Amino acid sequence: MLPRRTARVLAAVLTSAALVAAPVRSDALGVGSSVTLTAQGKTIPAPKDYFGFAMGTTGRLAGFDRIKQYFRLVADRSDRVEYKVADTTTLGNEYPVMFVSSPGNLRDLDRIVRDNQRLADPRVSEQEARRLAERSKPVYLLEGTLHSTEVGNTQALVDIVHRFATEKSDYTDTVLENAVLMVIPSGNPDGQHLVVDHFNETAGTAYNRVYPDLYHKYVGHDNNRDWFMFSQRETRTRVWLEQTYRPVAGHYMHQAGTGGPRLWTPPYDEPLGDGVDPVTIQSANTQGQVAARALVAENKKGVGSDDAYGIFWNADVMGYSTFLGTSLFLTEIASARDLAYPFTSSDGKPLGPQNKTVRMLQPYDRNTWTLEQIVAYAKTAAYAGIENIAKNPESWLFNNLHQVARNGAALPDVQPGTPEAYVIPAGQRDPFAVYELMKLFEFGRAEIDQARAAFTAGGRTYPAGSYVLRTRQPLGRWIHQLLQADVYPEKAARKCADCPLIMPYSETTDNAGLLLGVDVDPVEKAFTGQLQRVPRVVPQPVRMPAAPRGAYLVAPESYGLAHVLSRLQKATVPVFRAGEEFEAAGRRFAPGTVVVPPTPAARRTLQDASAATGLQVHGSDELPKAAGFRLKPGTRVGLIRGANNMPGGWMTWMLDQYGVNYKVVGADDYADLDGRFDTIVVSDGVSKDTIVKGLDPAKNPPRFAWARGVGEAGWDALRGFVSGGGNLVAIGSGSETARQLLDLPVENAAPADQAKFNVPGALLRASYRPDVPAAWGMPKEWPVWFNRDAAYRVKGEADVASAYPGGNLLASGYGHGTEALDGLANVVSLKVGKGHATLAASEITFRSWPRATWPIVINSIYHGPSEPARSARPDDPRG
Repeated sequence: MLPRRTARVLAAVLTSAALVAAPVRSDALGVGSSVTLTAQGKTIPAPKDYFGFAMGTTGRLAGFDRIKQYFRLVADRSDRVEYKVADTTTLGNEYPVMFVSSPGNLRDLDRIVRDNQRLADPRVSEQEARRLAERSKPVYLLEGTLHSTEVGNTQALVDIVHRFATEKSDYTDTVLENAVLMVIPSGNPDGQHLVVDHFNETAGTAYNRVYPDLYHKYVGHDNNRDWFMFSQRETRTRVWLEQTYRPVAGHYMHQAGTGGPRLWTPPYDEPLGDGVDPVTIQSANTQGQVAARALVAENKKGVGSDDAYGIFWNADVMGYSTFLGTSLFLTEIASARDLAYPFTSSDGKPLGPQNKTVRMLQPYDRNTWTLEQIVAYAKTAAYAGIENIAKNPESWLFNNLHQVARNGAALPDVQPGTPEAYVIPAGQRDPFAVYELMKLFEFGRAEIDQARAAFTAGGRTYPAGSYVLRTRQPLGRWIHQLLQADVYPEKAARKCADCPLIMPYSETTDNAGLLLGVDVDPVEKAFTGQLQRVPRVVPQPVRMPAAPRGAYLVAPESYGLAHVLSRLQKATVPVFRAGEEFEAAGRRFAPGTVVVPPTPAARRTLQDASAATGLQVHGSDELPKAAGFRLKPGTRVGLIRGANNMPGGWMTWMLDQYGVNYKVVGADDYADLDGRFDTIVVSDGVSKDTIVKGLDPAKNPPRFAWARGVGEAGWDALRGFVSGGGNLVAIGSGSETARQLLDLPVENAAPADQAKFNVPGALLRASYRPDVPAAWGMPKEWPVWFNRDAAYRVKGEADVASAYPGGNLLASGYGHGTEALDGLANVVSLKVGKGHATLAASEITFRSWPRATWPIVINSIYHGPSEPARSARPDDPRG
């Protein structure tokens, strides 16, 4: 995405080797008087005394501000704890991290970091690696509340840090001497503020205690699905911490629903994908069993493993860190009622699975579950996992850091069938997509080469400027994971020959090239060429043409065109989009080409946008001879997302990234939709109930009134907005809502029987009509995201912008029975009274991943309110 001020600030933080120390507060110790005397003669209050209640007390949650104050105090008074601020968050809060170890290790932390980074270099000899493993210390990452309603884990971390800061015992001595704990109290600090502050503020009221909206500004619960696009600020901060400190294990402390095991821990379930290193998975399974043993020994019942979380993980859910050698030790603890109150079964029976198996040796035997138990189970699992590494530091350091890196660097040998390299040819149709793809790999610290001259590989000649990503490098496995065509391992996804197929835990592909719209070629055999290492990925260099007499032209093939359009709108530069193909400036231009007058304001705007995206601006001394459409100046966009709707949150992020002039549609806006908006976007996940019923004002504070229901009158007002001349763009399940609202002549013909048709998150082949405005700039064929979505049979007059061709449509991932979509439409534009509606039946904006189809959204947003014109001449009448 284009640089923003926050991105520049983050970059400045993340390129610094040192974290910023937070100022230590000098508040009073808090209530109570029980304190621990440290080696320096300073006193540290126990959590119960500082907060006024023990962590895990029913109905009591410590707020994140107060927790940070406590951690600062502990760090100030203990030489075993350092408190740092790694970054600021999306909403401007601190992102804290603590390092807990012996005083000597903390003084020597810089050297430990250098040793561990060197260990992770496969070019280091085995002898040197073993020497480094012997003298260094493993880093163990503990992270709480990435999902902010899973509140028990951050509360537990308060007790964990206090124990290591104050206790003198054989256990703490072993841990502190042999390991460094890197504690992230919350992976989403904004959410901790939102969720816990809301819980505390609503105490004693009739309002619901659980925060009713997204607990991350943009992505809510989806913040653990961002580990390969690296789109969110908090994602990038944690990834930088992992890249810098190289933890051998990451204990990601989560909570699950109320009906599962009281605590789930690895071993993971089938199927096993080929994207993960066996060392990291075997180590994670070992961690899980160590934790389960400790819990069983303490008679903490209901501990389960396997039967969940299959490790055909793509890089989105598995996490980039596993490719660094970090073993993902996941715990999922059952949740309580309303975050902090006992949950009791309605039938009086014990909670959770009751079959006694190897996967759960002691079923839980009570019908109630409490916050106190959540905290207790979390601490037991953490203490066991930490101890296992502290007692085997050399083994963990050598195997997880060095051996995993060596496996990655020799991937074609370790995993036969892996190509030697992936080549991204120069001269692609979308240079901005290539730029974003390579920035992704740059942030992930892959070794990127670029050709200084033409070269031949795999029987094909590639031009100078082509990028090369070799798989024989430390992150070769990660590169392969993101660029291979994923194939779901159906044999491994059955526990016996006759057993049913295990459906994936998450989506079945993360093919970054296909998602962004970039051609990527695997090269099976080694090759040579004049390649040089890329120190920094920059947009394709472009030059502005001389000021033309006729117009500036920008071709429509890149999704980066969204930046051009929004900037031109902001600069109030008139924009014409050609509705047909034409010739100018010595080349042919496709329908959808942007035509702007050769004014100084236009030149400044285009020059900035071109430099940032790598899109070429052309100049023509004559206006193109093509009819088209004049965009409405200052197009006003409304987004209907509803409360706690993650697809709508992702849409706000995308609209922000591309500078679109939008606002979220609130309940008060329905009284004057025509006067406030030109286009309204209905995100995936929005149903009629979202609009008509919404949030109950009696159960939610006034600040959430924007999401209250607007009743049938509001529903009718939305219909009237469209039929009266407004423009509606509906995505994913929102398209079904639009179909219902407007009684459109389309029907969902995707089979409902999953035994016959099932695509649970994959890329399917699709065709496009680039002469239809919604598909301007799209290639004639490119894969589209599909996740059990609709597909339309058109029964009336409509422009079909995208449809499914015949045959097996699967491009990457898992899909069964895709032939059933033959001839069905995905993107349809229709006239509705005086207005327009465009439906995208599949969620073409899914988590911001499929950016190759983003032009459909942008085209539809701006085209609906536009005016037809015979030519680009400003004085030419309507077409």
